[in-house]
Amino acid sequence: MDRHRAPTQSHFRQSKAPLRRQHEPKIFHFHCLLLGGLQIENSREEDQGKYECVAENSVGTEHSKATNLYVKVRRVPPTFSRPPEPINEVMLGASLNLSCIAVGSPMPHVKWMKGAQDLTPENDIPIGRNILHLPNIQQSANYTCIAASSLGQIEATAMVKVQSLPAAPTDVQISEVTATSVRLEWSYKGPEDLQYYVIQYKPKNANQAFSEISGIITMFYVVRALSPYTEYEFYVIAVNTIGRGPPSKPETCTTGETRFF
Repeated sequence: MDRHRAPTQSHFRQSKAPLRRQHEPKIFHFHCLLLGGLQIENSREEDQGKYECVAENSVGTEHSKATNLYVKVRRVPPTFSRPPEPINEVMLGASLNLSCIAVGSPMPHVKWMKGAQDLTPENDIPIGRNILHLPNIQQSANYTCIAASSLGQIEATAMVKVQSLPAAPTDVQISEVTATSVRLEWSYKGPEDLQYYVIQYKPKNANQAFSEISGIITMFYVVRALSPYTEYEFYVIAVNTIGRGPPSKPETCTTGETRFF
């Protein structure tokens, strides 16, 4: 090649693939400078490779010595910048938004699951942030936020706890009846977060308000100071942080007679 004759064309090649010619418009993020330089803006991992400059004129073609470009990529596994709240208490029938935000490099995809059920469509998994909307909540459940990228996967669980009044106690039974006392036992099959029980009672046919014993923390109790030979009706009520639930079915019994010796 005649080195005294300026090249009429020049371009760069990456791994034997031409990038562009000198006087063509700027293409993507490669830009050939007028003095034979190559500028790469916002370099990417795929830009890594071997580059050479190719000069051409009417005499021939000349290749520069190839040079290798290494692109250092910052890689960070997924991590939660704002995980979902671990415990979320709501009233029965309420709505709730569960938010989950994760970061990393590359940015992770974020999805929600309920047990083995995917709640985020597989073809529409958002990147970095996912908000799960739960309308008209009827029961407590656990929801899992999963953030995943090519560098790994992390999980965080949010428990949605429905707050409601306790159920009515069941299977009320009366035993150990004396003239002035009776023993009550009962069962409870609702949620375990109870505070205490209440017993209400009064003579069955009396036109008066119920007497009440509150703060009972066992599922049995001996009611004392009753009147002899009187028919009573008894109700048991469970109490939690929301309030009192419905009463049990009434249970009746007649106290014994007073014995005189």
